[in-house]
Amino acid sequence: MPTSGSYLTARLRLEPAGPANARDLWLVHNDDEVARWYDGRKPSLQEVEQQAQFMSDSWRLHGVHKWIAYDHASSEVVGRGGLSRTPVDDDWGQIYALLPSEPWVREPHDIDQPFTAHARWLEIGWALRPKFWGLGYASEIGRAGLEYAFDILGMEAVVSCTVRHNVRSRAVMERIGMQYAGEIRSRGVVQGLEEAQDDAPFAVCVLLRRDWTPDVAPRSPIRPR
Repeated sequence: MPTSGSYLTARLRLEPAGPANARDLWLVHNDDEVARWYDGRKPSLQEVEQQAQFMSDSWRLHGVHKWIAYDHASSEVVGRGGLSRTPVDDDWGQIYALLPSEPWVREPHDIDQPFTAHARWLEIGWALRPKFWGLGYASEIGRAGLEYAFDILGMEAVVSCTVRHNVRSRAVMERIGMQYAGEIRSRGVVQGLEEAQDDAPFAVCVLLRRDWTPDVAPRSPIRPR
């Protein structure tokens, strides 16, 4: 397994999120169009620095978390995305009903810091700066994440969740080969309402290891650094 967690795709350099690129993470989440999918709230730089440290700890202890994506040619920040482990809690426990009835679904990771996480399945997601929307970058990050999850980490499943009306993100999930599995309820934005709700409907897509083939999710030209 690559120790650095860095990857190159056809157009992107994917670097593990951490303190060194906290300002780049802040740049992504301080955009109005990105913030509206996260309760409409823009985090402070200090908050993002704390989150970046958490991501760095997760990379070190759990072997995975999100990447910051940079354009090869310009080194411009494109967005953040990729994988992360999910906490063993009631919120993420809703996903159990959408996965196979097999023991690995509830298996905890053997390291319980910085939190107790599921061992055999991961969440995948992305957030791009608006100037890079519609150009296939989210799919490129998504395919890289799936390859990392199945071919490098040996996961049994990858899930992705987004609020029901986020049609752009749902389209990316389908484009990279994930299948709609159902809905869960969690805190998030609801179409037509200004304030975040505790029971917002989230669409969930799933891809199982046994369904992971090049035909289902064509790979980008990708290699470990």
